[in-house]
Amino acid sequence: MSFMDSMQSGLERFMGPFAQKLSESKIISALTAGMMSSMPITLGVAAFAILGNLPFEPWQAFLASTGMGPHMLDIVAGTSSLLAAYIVPTIAYHYAKNEKENGLTAAVLALASFIVLQPQNIIVGEASVAGLTQSNMGSNGIFVGMITAIAVAASYSALMKKNIKLKLPSSVPPNVSESLSPTFVSMILFLGVFVVRYAAGLTSYGNIFDLVANVVSKPVMLFGANPWSLILFHAFMNLCWFFGIHPAPILSVYIPVLMSAGTANTEAFLAGTPSSELPYLTFSVLYGFCYIGGTGSTLSLAFSMFTAKSERYKVFRNVAVVPNIFNINEPMIFGMPIMLNPLFFIPMILASLVGGLMGIFALDVLGVGSAFNPTISLPWVMPPFVGPFITGGWKLGLAIIAVIFVQMFIWYPFFKIADNQALKEEQAAQA
Repeated sequence: MSFMDSMQSGLERFMGPFAQKLSESKIISALTAGMMSSMPITLGVAAFAILGNLPFEPWQAFLASTGMGPHMLDIVAGTSSLLAAYIVPTIAYHYAKNEKENGLTAAVLALASFIVLQPQNIIVGEASVAGLTQSNMGSNGIFVGMITAIAVAASYSALMKKNIKLKLPSSVPPNVSESLSPTFVSMILFLGVFVVRYAAGLTSYGNIFDLVANVVSKPVMLFGANPWSLILFHAFMNLCWFFGIHPAPILSVYIPVLMSAGTANTEAFLAGTPSSELPYLTFSVLYGFCYIGGTGSTLSLAFSMFTAKSERYKVFRNVAVVPNIFNINEPMIFGMPIMLNPLFFIPMILASLVGGLMGIFALDVLGVGSAFNPTISLPWVMPPFVGPFITGGWKLGLAIIAVIFVQMFIWYPFFKIADNQALKEEQAAQA
């Protein structure tokens, strides 16, 4: 038996029962189904995200001259940037359907509750303007949105089962009766939402979104500008993303550290300091080793899908691999799914850790960053196996490719378990 087969057998033996219990959970089932329902959004706009950020000057000039550029970016901003607003109703819908209740009503109530929990005004200069912030509808609101969706759908289902309904005569049309019967339930739910909103408003954060974001982000403030903290930071982001907490607000806390290090490197480089002696060389370059294909370093998982035997993953790779090459891995996170999937917990955390450790060795021992140019800035959609050749030369580029290869050995056994499970389900369905 090969090493891969032995690892796969061990994972199935120890993680199988645990994964089975979680898969039977109504909450996990609703979260998974709800997030997968958002796939048409993340997949549909991937092409616009790539085309709108291609680092090709004539192409960018064409987009600017025709006025198409801002519209491409707005499509991404109005979809992927508002993901929380889309998964709240879909999660609530699937939970209520699992409880044999009206999924559409639960979805509407969950979305309304999610919006009500948000601050209803935005401070612009010294004026207060009615509006909702994009971050709360997107990255800053995913975790709150998931909790809201489950809490509202579960409460709605439980109250409806207790027959707390508005009684209407049989002469009332069914569509009218179904719309009005949850009136009392809705009143109870919004009372609960009011209590949560009021309680969060009493804190120093002012609302539940900032409360959650700051409580999660605060540990990140302890990290400093050194390679080891960066590796741990990525592991923490991966952990948060696995459990549905979008890493974007966490990353925003660390951006000042990253920017300060980058500025110091640029100033030193322009002053004549050799690349190998830049003050934060390892720290700045290491980010690329920990973020290959997006949070969780999922590019190797995408490449692993080319070994798929199940039709599910053969089809899925056709729509998920290309976006992941351009560091857009939401289709992978929500579509596999990786988020809240216990099977992928270990590689989600381990891949970036191994990439970071290999990066430290390559930079500090092998000196692959000797040609690094900190003045070159590339867009985030630059493929991870292309950008390093531009910013650091062939040594850095080959080092990243080596990391991708090693990370495949991390992701592959876990993917094969998922692939084999999908294949068995397909064969059982055909039998």
